[in-house]
Amino acid sequence: MPYSEELDSLIRVALEYTYRERYSAAFSLVEEAIRRFPEEPVGYFFKAAIYDYYMEDYHTNRYEREFVENMETAVRKARDRLSVAKDRETRAWMNFFIAGAYGYRALRAGREGNYLVALKFALEGLKPLKKAVEEDSTLYDAYFPLGIYNYALSKAPSRIGLIPTFFLVKDREKAREKGIEYLKKAWRKGHYTSVISALTLAWILMQERRSKEAEPILRVYVERYPESRYFRWVYGSILLRLGKFEEAESVYEVLLFLVLRDQYNVPYNVIYVSFYLGYTKYFLGKFDEAIRYFEVALKYYEEAPAKDKKRLKRIIKMTRRFYRKARERVDG
Repeated sequence: MPYSEELDSLIRVALEYTYRERYSAAFSLVEEAIRRFPEEPVGYFFKAAIYDYYMEDYHTNRYEREFVENMETAVRKARDRLSVAKDRETRAWMNFFIAGAYGYRALRAGREGNYLVALKFALEGLKPLKKAVEEDSTLYDAYFPLGIYNYALSKAPSRIGLIPTFFLVKDREKAREKGIEYLKKAWRKGHYTSVISALTLAWILMQERRSKEAEPILRVYVERYPESRYFRWVYGSILLRLGKFEEAESVYEVLLFLVLRDQYNVPYNVIYVSFYLGYTKYFLGKFDEAIRYFEVALKYYEEAPAKDKKRLKRIIKMTRRFYRKARERVDG
């Protein structure tokens, strides 16, 4: 580490609180890191990363401005240190923070469907990312964004707007496998990115119809962070794809409890988990229980704000269809 063990410890504990979704504690620790080490990029970088995690957890853009400001500060601080750094370890880590900041911004733009913006940030981050690995091939955290970049390239459309993407990737299959292997490396050996790499890797393996491989990877973290909603969302989907409905039922029951306890005012999350719990109950033959959970989803949908209703059309269509099917089973 090109900075003190004290700073490193503050960041690692903050990340542990983040994965347990205890955001106040996580932010307190990164703010303490910034206060005590204001010239280091690491505090600003992970403060922004925690904002991203929170916004994904709550399906909100509430802290977008704070996210961008902290990532921009992290890049500026990293470049300042890079301009005078003589040792390879420091240069590698500073390039990682620069590349990681662009990578996070690319991810957020991509989630919003702004693919041209996502491409711009991804390309800006690629050069420092490669430099980080060239300077220190054992900086395993760098393989997390490198894995995402390669996998994203393998799935890129033939053109984004008017821009063809063939010049970015010649062999999509090779890029896909490289992306997965890089994520495995970050999961197994990453200093800061091991946990988030495991979550990302499991999600990608699920998308690639390799849920059997993904399930044991993620199970470890569901058990390690039992109060986490984020891990249960992905784990429940994996179990459903494997046809493990009884295990999925248990996961979704706990997830609904956590969502109603902490996110009762986030209808998007309540509706989704209520549907999937009802869906699981339906395939277990528990039609009366399934109906109750479908009704919860429909009730929250009626009370949801207009912006959420637009995003929830697909899941509500499925809810109504399975609600009718469950009613037919009960009513004969």
